[in-house]
Amino acid sequence: MRSPRPLTAGFWVPAALGVALAVALVLSGLGQEAWQRGYDLAVYRDGARDLLAGRDVYLRETYRGHWFVYPPFAAVLFLPLVLLPAAVDLVVWDAVLVAVTVWAMLRVTRAVGAAGGLLGGLGVAFVALSDPFREALVLGQVSPLVVVGLVVGCLYGGRGGAVLAGLSGAVKVTPALVVAAVVNRRARWWFASAVAVVGAAATLVGVLVAPRSAASYFGSLLWDSARVAAPGTTTNNSLAGAFAHAGLPTWPATVLSVPLVLLVVFVAWRCDWLERQDRLRYGLLVSLVTCLVSPVTWSHHALAAPIAAVALFAWGRFRPLVALAAVPWLLPVLHWGVAAAETRPVSLLVLVVLLALPRRAREVPA
Repeated sequence: MRSPRPLTAGFWVPAALGVALAVALVLSGLGQEAWQRGYDLAVYRDGARDLLAGRDVYLRETYRGHWFVYPPFAAVLFLPLVLLPAAVDLVVWDAVLVAVTVWAMLRVTRAVGAAGGLLGGLGVAFVALSDPFREALVLGQVSPLVVVGLVVGCLYGGRGGAVLAGLSGAVKVTPALVVAAVVNRRARWWFASAVAVVGAAATLVGVLVAPRSAASYFGSLLWDSARVAAPGTTTNNSLAGAFAHAGLPTWPATVLSVPLVLLVVFVAWRCDWLERQDRLRYGLLVSLVTCLVSPVTWSHHALAAPIAAVALFAWGRFRPLVALAAVPWLLPVLHWGVAAAETRPVSLLVLVVLLALPRRAREVPA
């Protein structure tokens, strides 16, 4: 196996500048609402406090009418937040998000043959400056960790990768679609079964630690998407949101979800699990499809979209189309409103189709 290309200044300079600019934009408050700063992180911290107090973590409503909506296992993972002073928790959390995302992008750019040079550095900068990542930094969101766990977990492909993907599914349910890899003969025992075991074990931990909350969540709340938001909410980027924004009923989105999930199964079956680029494509595809089929998809849920755009651009196929599909993810959806929310599902569909296309004999970046 070839050793990785050394990281040059051509990589680190644009990557560092992109991350620094993203952080500066977040600190400036540009394109943000006043309530957003650390809002989701406060919800996680309150959920952890309720867990410690033995209360049902799903009964606390925020001043904006939101709730803790993750499985009980997520509340267990958020317990360390209780130890952090409120004045610094967002700084610490965002530092983790930046470090993990840059680490993940280094793995992704290496997998697509773009690490070490300008193209890889620009890819890191693009993801850092994308609206999904910047929104996650503002809110103190866990979504980048979930997306990275799923995508890099598939990229690694083995038992270690299964731990990452399994934990992602245990924290946010929808990434559990990755177990569709069970239809792949090579991935069945090496990866998919391990994902299921890790996810089930983590879920069981949540049930044992918070039985009352688990009864609430798995008994009814898991299926209540209205608890998150109405499909017509301006910042919803899912298929259901696209239909609602157009003034149409949302049931066609449910119908379209079936072929999209079947596409994931088909790609899993066809995937050459020994090829890391195929595993990366599969992980990105799973993440993007879950964004499309979920009733509500916020911008920070879709971090896989800019990552997929970087990978597809590096592979060198349909670059003009990939660049066009990437544009909506640079625009802050809160300010572009329905215009961004309508174009993003289209972008997701384009990226899904491009990821699902049969790869050439060997995809080498230009």
